[in-house]
Amino acid sequence: MDTFKNRLLKTAAVLSAAVMLSCSVTGCGKKVEDEPEGTLPPVETAPAITTVTEATTEATTTEPPPVEPDPLEKYMEYYEQNNDFVGWIRIDGITHSNGEPYIDYPVVQTTDNEFYLDKNFNKEKDVKGTIYADYKVPITGLDMADNVTLYGHSNKDRSFFRMLLDYKKLDVVRDAYIINFDTRWEEAQYVVVSCFLIGIYENQDDIPLFEYFKCRNFDTEEDYQYFYDNIMLRNYYTTGVECEYGDQFLTLSTCSYEFSDSRFVVVARKVREGEDPTVYADTYEKNPDKHMPKKARH
Repeated sequence: MDTFKNRLLKTAAVLSAAVMLSCSVTGCGKKVEDEPEGTLPPVETAPAITTVTEATTEATTTEPPPVEPDPLEKYMEYYEQNNDFVGWIRIDGITHSNGEPYIDYPVVQTTDNEFYLDKNFNKEKDVKGTIYADYKVPITGLDMADNVTLYGHSNKDRSFFRMLLDYKKLDVVRDAYIINFDTRWEEAQYVVVSCFLIGIYENQDDIPLFEYFKCRNFDTEEDYQYFYDNIMLRNYYTTGVECEYGDQFLTLSTCSYEFSDSRFVVVARKVREGEDPTVYADTYEKNPDKHMPKKARH
């Protein structure tokens, strides 16, 4: 674990240096592309000899723009009710006594991460809020973030994301390792790869702050490795679920209560085409070497 922490600290140092050299940074050390260089003044030359050439009739072909798929019919009524609707999350492994899942909700996305903190799906004032997706990368039929983060309150009545806290128990993650997250255009499953406790301020830990909520797109393998190393360092479990650069992820975030401003986070990888996620059911074990925030150790 010490070697892994050293590698993580070294990675963080490299990324920090890259940030200092960059004019603008977003997400996991993602640099804003450089402005194009200005053109040099023209060089004076002797007049060119012009010749007449025959015109060519060969057509230039270009790739047609991608076409957004049709929305799923089963979600049309929710979109008509609220145009901020972008998808649905359901976790079948955590259920009420009648077998109904605790987490089975519409997901919205708007132009900030504030509006739905105290609004329900109908945009009415409600302290319970609504489950919403991070606004920075819009979810469309053609694109979404490499790592989509969903936020939900940990309400005392067990609504919204309160029951994510049960992922602190090994038997729960073994039962609820598959998460269903559909967008308006696609049904998809995700398999849990990490569950961890974290603070949101530097002074809550003795290693560099990991802002998981800013890890949206992995433009480089280094971006991905920074994210993966950090979620594995803190992971409550070891698992047989493998991940690689190019995979898509879903991150679920809610408040926890070990210390003030703590968060409990569940990260899942999108099931690949042709993959059977049930093979991972028995691979989850407790991780005795997980890193816990300094505040949680006192």
